[in-house]
Amino acid sequence: MTSDSDTADRTATTVRVVVASAPEGIQKYTARVACGDDTEIEAVDAGVLSRFFEVAEGGVGSGFVRARAVDMTGEARRIEKPTALFTISFTEPVPANAIRLHVETVLGHDGETVSNEQIRFEVVE
Repeated sequence: MTSDSDTADRTATTVRVVVASAPEGIQKYTARVACGDDTEIEAVDAGVLSRFFEVAEGGVGSGFVRARAVDMTGEARRIEKPTALFTISFTEPVPANAIRLHVETVLGHDGETVSNEQIRFEVVE
């Protein structure tokens, strides 16, 4: 997965996993973010699919998180601008180039896979 080109040489205490656009919206997703061996996650917060969001593995106190969500109510029916799927805060700054994003599944409401090129992480701070 990609990150913003401006973030490659920065450190981050907070990042968000973003979908750039998804004309048919996001029906469900599963994504894993790893931040390295020596850093722990302080918080994981839901983005656009907040009602049916869960941390499936890792999370607070771990060096990775596997998060997933399902849109049961139409919250994310159409996404036309960059929209956060979830946000992660770390206990200490992490080099942005050490953060790894792996998208397992992102499906639109039409049942089609949303291109991985539409998913990235952004440094918030």
